[in-house]
Amino acid sequence: MTAVESELRSIGELARASGLTVSALRFYDRSGVLAPARVDPVTGYRWYTEEQVDPARLVTGLRRVGMPLAGIAEALRHRHRPAEVHRLLDAHLRRLEDGLADARRELSRIRSLIDPEETIVTTRLVLSRTDLAAAVDAVRFAVGADPGLPVLSGVLVEVEPDGVRLVATDRHRLAVARVAGTVDGPPVSALLPLAPVDELRALLGAESAGTAEVVVAADRVTVTVAGRPVTAEPLPYDFPDYRRLLRAQLGDVPAYRIPFDGAALRAALTADGVPVCHRAHEGVEHEVVALGLDGRGELRLVDPNAAVDAGGAAGAGGAGGPDALRVAVNREYLLDALGSGDGQLVLELDGPIAPLAVRRADDADAFSVLMPVRL
Repeated sequence: MTAVESELRSIGELARASGLTVSALRFYDRSGVLAPARVDPVTGYRWYTEEQVDPARLVTGLRRVGMPLAGIAEALRHRHRPAEVHRLLDAHLRRLEDGLADARRELSRIRSLIDPEETIVTTRLVLSRTDLAAAVDAVRFAVGADPGLPVLSGVLVEVEPDGVRLVATDRHRLAVARVAGTVDGPPVSALLPLAPVDELRALLGAESAGTAEVVVAADRVTVTVAGRPVTAEPLPYDFPDYRRLLRAQLGDVPAYRIPFDGAALRAALTADGVPVCHRAHEGVEHEVVALGLDGRGELRLVDPNAAVDAGGAAGAGGAGGPDALRVAVNREYLLDALGSGDGQLVLELDGPIAPLAVRRADDADAFSVLMPVRL
C-alpha cells in the first residue's frame, strides 16, 4: 500500500461506514454520483477520502426512501445548500404521497371487484349548528394554501365516539376544535377540501338553533342543514400526524401556562406603534412581534429588536428579570389564533423556540398551535 492509499478508505471501509454495499458504491461510481478519490491504475481498486463518508451516508438515506438516481445526484451537488436539498426532499415526499393515494384508490377498486356485495359502512352524527359553525371558524384560517402541499389544503374531520374534531395546518400554525354530538357508527376520519367546507359554513349562517346531520362514508361526506345538503369527496391524502405537536394531548404539562385577556392582547397587537421586526420567509416579508412577561409574570408585548441576555431575558425595555421569557411569532398568525379575542385565554409553551398553544380558558378542546420565529 502506498503512503497516499494509507490515508484513504478502501471501498469496503466506506461501505461499512456508510451503510452502502460494495456493489452499490461501484454502481454510484459508474453513474457519476459518488466517484472515488483515487482508482488504482493496475488493480482498478477504488479508494475514498474521509470527507466522502458523509456524502455516502446521505446517499444511503436517500436510497432507502426511494429517491431516484437523478435526485440523489442533485442532492449531493447541493448538499451545502440546505434549502435546495429540502426542496428536493419535499418534492420526493409529494411523489410518495401521490403514489400512496393512487395505491389506496386502486386497492379499493380491487376489493370491490373481489367482493362487490361488500357493505359500505357509514357513520352518522348529529351536531349543534352553532357549535359546528364555531369549530369551522376556529380552524379555517390555518388551512394551507401552498399548491405544492395538497395534503394541507383541507380540513381534517376526525369522528370520535362522542363528537368530532376539526384540524387544519399550513406547517406554520395548527388549529384544532371539537364539537360534541351524538354519534352512530365507528370512528372514522376524512380530509375535506376547502370549497365544500366554506359552502357548509355559509349554509350554517349565524343561526343559533337547530342541528346539522353528518354522514361520513368511505367515498363522501354529506352535511345536511335544514334539509339542504353539502356533499364533499374526501381528498386522497394522509393528513400529517398532528398529535405529535400537542403536548397537552399526550398528558405532558407545559413549562409555561400563562392566562391572559384576549381582547387586551388583540388591542395591543393592532395599536399604532406596536413594536415589530420583519422577517422574510419563502420570499415573503412578515411582521414579527414578541411576547414576554412583566414583573408580575403577566403576558405583555416586548420589543423584538431588543437584545437578549444568556438567560433568555430581554434587555432594556424588554420583559425584565433573569428568568423572563421572550417568544417571537408572526403577528398576523397570532391575531388569527386569538380569534375574536373575547374572554380569558391561556398561552402554553415550553420555551422560546418550542411551539406555543393559544387556548380558551373555558374550552380545552379548542386551541391553535403556532411555530415561533427565531430572532
